Amino acid sequence: MNVLMVVAEMAPFATSGGLGDAITGIAHALGRIDVDVTVVMPRYQFLSDLGEARPGEGPAVALYQHTEAGVRILLVDDPESFDRPGIYGPEPGTAYEDEWRRWGRFCRVAAALSGQFDIVHLHDAQAAPTALLSSRPTVLTLHNAAYSVMAPVEEAVDLFADVAEAHDLFEWYGSANYLKAGVMAADQVTTVSAAYARQIAEDPEVSSGLNEYLAALDHPVIGILNGIEIRRFDPRTDASIPEPFGPDDLSGRAAARDELIARTGLDGSGVLFGMVGRMTGQKGLELLDPVIGRLVEAGFRLVAVGNGDEDGRVDGWVADHPEAVWHAGYSEDLARLAWAGGDSFLMPSRFEPGGLGNLYAMRYGAPPVVRFTGGLAATVVDADADPATANGFGFYDYTSEALAAAVERAMHTYRHEPVRWAQLQQEGMRADWGWDPSARRYLDVYQSVLGRA
Repeated sequence: MNVLMVVAEMAPFATSGGLGDAITGIAHALGRIDVDVTVVMPRYQFLSDLGEARPGEGPAVALYQHTEAGVRILLVDDPESFDRPGIYGPEPGTAYEDEWRRWGRFCRVAAALSGQFDIVHLHDAQAAPTALLSSRPTVLTLHNAAYSVMAPVEEAVDLFADVAEAHDLFEWYGSANYLKAGVMAADQVTTVSAAYARQIAEDPEVSSGLNEYLAALDHPVIGILNGIEIRRFDPRTDASIPEPFGPDDLSGRAAARDELIARTGLDGSGVLFGMVGRMTGQKGLELLDPVIGRLVEAGFRLVAVGNGDEDGRVDGWVADHPEAVWHAGYSEDLARLAWAGGDSFLMPSRFEPGGLGNLYAMRYGAPPVVRFTGGLAATVVDADADPATANGFGFYDYTSEALAAAVERAMHTYRHEPVRWAQLQQEGMRADWGWDPSARRYLDVYQSVLGRA
């Protein structure tokens, strides 16, 4: 089977967080079950030296081809759209004013390529409108339904003028909604956990109002749990951390913790929590506001890695507690150090489609504290709920007190029950969080869609 993946990000070439890692993981895992995968993505300004040129398609001046671990990557050279700094905007957490035009042109290129493939697999809003023009069946994966690309409706329709029903597909309260158009036009919609598939079909807040459209699809949304690339993220072989370690010998974590403390300047006598991802309202950061002072007094320390529209809130914690909270933009090396050197990992999400940070943290021996929602509820087992298989701590109520209680349980266990803490670490590290089972499920989806077509 020959699959074209249409994406905005792919690690390690261009990534702002979990999406790029997910694309790489899916593509490589599909390759291991003999699916021929080609990824098409923009040739961003910082990728100008990658690949060999070939003729363009659609609005693209050229396509640049590169092969990585058996996956063919086509980079769309469209200087009008992508010869500028940043993936989505000039700075992390920002967006260009013409996002709709950039991604509309990109989708036209992907659609022009689509006839060479059996299936076209689209990822998130930036790629979603490709479904309107694709000459082959399409699968749309929603990694996060809370983010769309909005456009002036008439201008968006003009970009897709050869689609008779474009206005109806795009129209959203007087604007154009790229995610809605993709959901309506795709042959199958999937998302990154079974729990999140249910949520987005029921809850307008989680789905940005698309729940009614998702619930009414002829073929219900399929949830396929995210994984991680266990070969690429392995503390036994990771050259970016100070010393290797594994579930049978955790001693190397001490060197990573020392380096993390040295890099951040935090008070190392406390319990060090990592937080890696976009700093947005989705991540439940507001829950920390009323309780962070009390937690800091009890020994809570936080390394926050990532940017977003909640940067001001996080930077306020830094200003109030400079010895206890540190914040920096995302880099993969810093993220790996936070997983390897943090004592625990904090992910109190209001909603969480799949969850990758928790999987990386467990892989690197940092038992997470999470709110049980979406993919987090499918991967984290609370220390008190099931001690035999536990790998972290969790809470259900979206309240500051519930968060504080879970953090306090984790800190108590870390400080006073070292044997139990080591068991949590080992349980998380030994689990198989790889992509292979998910790849087989994606192949089933592709075959089902082809069967219907």
